[in-house]
Amino acid sequence: MAMIMGLTCGYDATAMAGALLLVTDHFALTTTQQGSLYAAPAAGWIVGALLGSRLVNTLGRRTALLGLTLLYIAATFLAVTSGNLVWLDSSRFVQGTAIGIAIVATPIFIAESASTRARGRIAVLYQVATSFGCAMGYICSYFLTGSEQWRLMLAIPGALALASAVTLIRLPETDRWRQLREERGAGSTVGSPRPMGILRTMLSSRYRTLTFFVVTLGFFVQATGINAMVFFSPRIFQHMGYVDTFGLLVLPGFVQLAGAVAALACALTIDRFGRRPALLTGTALMGLGHALMVLAFATGSPEVVGFLGLIVFTIGFNSGFGALVWIFAAEGFPDHLRGAGASVMLLTNLTTNLFIAQFFLDLLNAAGGTLTYLILLAITTLAWLFVHFLAPETKGRSLDEVQSYWESGRNWPATGDTPASRT
Repeated sequence: MAMIMGLTCGYDATAMAGALLLVTDHFALTTTQQGSLYAAPAAGWIVGALLGSRLVNTLGRRTALLGLTLLYIAATFLAVTSGNLVWLDSSRFVQGTAIGIAIVATPIFIAESASTRARGRIAVLYQVATSFGCAMGYICSYFLTGSEQWRLMLAIPGALALASAVTLIRLPETDRWRQLREERGAGSTVGSPRPMGILRTMLSSRYRTLTFFVVTLGFFVQATGINAMVFFSPRIFQHMGYVDTFGLLVLPGFVQLAGAVAALACALTIDRFGRRPALLTGTALMGLGHALMVLAFATGSPEVVGFLGLIVFTIGFNSGFGALVWIFAAEGFPDHLRGAGASVMLLTNLTTNLFIAQFFLDLLNAAGGTLTYLILLAITTLAWLFVHFLAPETKGRSLDEVQSYWESGRNWPATGDTPASRT
């Protein structure tokens, strides 16, 4: 299930990247209007993230995932039948809403379904599939560009969502959600506290440190530029001097395949080496990738060095932030706040993503590649320092132990002193 959901989310992220080359001429779009095709789903992601917490608590983790796949299929039908920009933007917004719910629900479903030993590996495999999905989006677009089949490009993730729905029907609900339902009244759905009550709880002394950590981490995930690379790779390659379809679509696909291999390597080693080494190494590689991009644009010959910079950055992201960032919110909060914790992280993450989706192309066109990547390099350096000083190592720790660590002011509990043992 995690792999199919990852493929769907990944393909969704790059389906428009290929279609944009055709849609721009079809609808005679300006640069700002091109950005709206990514800003619309980014806004939907925010709505989905806000709804996700209540849905996973009220309906259950599995049922929420099943519902969003059906919503995504319906929105995909609207996208492929679009007759103008408003119609296409609206359908992309609904698709984004479904993906936003998925980003909340999927890590929670994985965290609560997998064993302690396998939890990190399965979460990383989700990122592996997401990267493969991104690569599929570019490569399928390459083969469909000649016949100008941009509608078919947008239809493929709908088929993947249908496969997700079929898989989810066969899976059970998580035991932790069932337990939470029983605690709040057997035979009835699990209600969610009022939003202000949740916010007060998350800002209380018990959870304030974790809330600050996941919110800041969510900001850095997007501010370092990953979705700018995913959304606008064809346009970035154009700025680097590439003009043919192979260079604009297949080379970005190779970049994403390299990221998928990196995420797979992380999946195979994460339980041996731990979360922190992967995060720190990955963030350092992201910074190196941005530095290579600065060098490429500054020297005026960005084709080879720029291509290498994008590969290094993507490898770094997929072996660090992309593979592990969602684990912290899913692991750190207790059962009744886990959905809210994921939503809070996503709210910051996706708000940042919304601005990047709408304005990155304008910044790249106005400021040029050198200044744009200098800004991203500075942000990535701050992200590395944040991880170095504040990210804990949770390898081999149970959910109760990780929860106790944050509740006690970043101190690991003594043996047996966990939330479960104190109730």
